[in-house]
Amino acid sequence: MSKQVTDLTHTIREGMAGHPTHGRTPVKLVGSLNHWAYAHAERFNPYDGRRLSFQNEQWVMNGNTGTHMDSVFHGDPDTEYSAERMPIECGYGTAVWLDCTAVFGPRGEITPEVLERAEQASGERIRPGDIVLIHTGWSRYYESDPRKYLDEHMGLTQEAGEWLRGRGARTVGIDCATVETTAGALSAPVHMNYLRPGSLGLAPDDFIAIIENLTGIDRIPAHRFEFVGMPLPLEGSSASPIRAIAITQ
Repeated sequence: MSKQVTDLTHTIREGMAGHPTHGRTPVKLVGSLNHWAYAHAERFNPYDGRRLSFQNEQWVMNGNTGTHMDSVFHGDPDTEYSAERMPIECGYGTAVWLDCTAVFGPRGEITPEVLERAEQASGERIRPGDIVLIHTGWSRYYESDPRKYLDEHMGLTQEAGEWLRGRGARTVGIDCATVETTAGALSAPVHMNYLRPGSLGLAPDDFIAIIENLTGIDRIPAHRFEFVGMPLPLEGSSASPIRAIAITQ
């Protein structure tokens, strides 16, 4: 049986939407190699005789750029889990996506009741260790209205974050700039629950990884699938862009 791959990732580019607390948009700089610089080089392709050339670039960007995974260090200054130490399992494994568009709208809040109904409608049950993706539909504004996307986003209430922890989620991803509601932005209860397990009286490794700025979750043809989206091993980083994909049979 053939597998189907669904890309869940926003393209990284200058001018892309970015959460205001994460600095400016990425900057693409000219690298040390450029195709045009080879115009007078006496180096030729041995297969067709044409002049050969190479290109590279330098990118300056925040770790939380685009579709990304927060490391625990993003929310906990005392943790050892920066991006390069995040377990592979946080970005690879069995996954479920939940359709939470029932509360679609500016500043829409996803509550435990919304999650329960979405889980029931999916025909799947969240199993301990699953990666759970929340489809709000808010990513439709990522390109068309970046300000709306960033300022009026949907999110998980504190109780919804607790509900997902109670179900044993390993990682929680969402198609918004943050998992938080706009009302919860200052106290960030979902980030504190997931990235500071010590504040709940839990062990330091009992964290839940967070993935933000996903897109196209509703294009995944089955609600249970295999997810791949691992961070780059950026030493000491609070986050890393990922290439998020869903694999279904």
